[in-house]
Amino acid sequence: MPGNRQLRVRSGNEPRPAPAMEPEGRGAWAHSRAAFDRLEKLLRCSRCTNILREPVCLGGCEHIFCSNCVSDCIGTGCPVCYTPAWIQDVKINRQLDSMIQLCSKLRNLLHDNKLSGRPTFCG
Repeated sequence: MPGNRQLRVRSGNEPRPAPAMEPEGRGAWAHSRAAFDRLEKLLRCSRCTNILREPVCLGGCEHIFCSNCVSDCIGTGCPVCYTPAWIQDVKINRQLDSMIQLCSKLRNLLHDNKLSGRPTFCG
């Protein structure tokens, strides 16, 4: 090897270096906004693909929908997997609804208040 430079092999046990907190040109909260965008993708209705509004879970298959999106499926089947869906199987998910409300408040803190790029809610 030229000079006294040694090659360093990184073991799997060494922690990775922390990513830069501010990607160039994107602002101080860029990583938080990106993580939040990934979270919002998980909070989308299986039918309308908008952010869930009054989320309900079908007991047989556990798919989650907006209450408006699933109302016409009761007595027939889940629109995703066609598992029979009965009125007694529909459960309102209040905890998820609370999380969605908190995410809405967080979005206002992390993103500009411009209308472009804002999530669409069912209803």
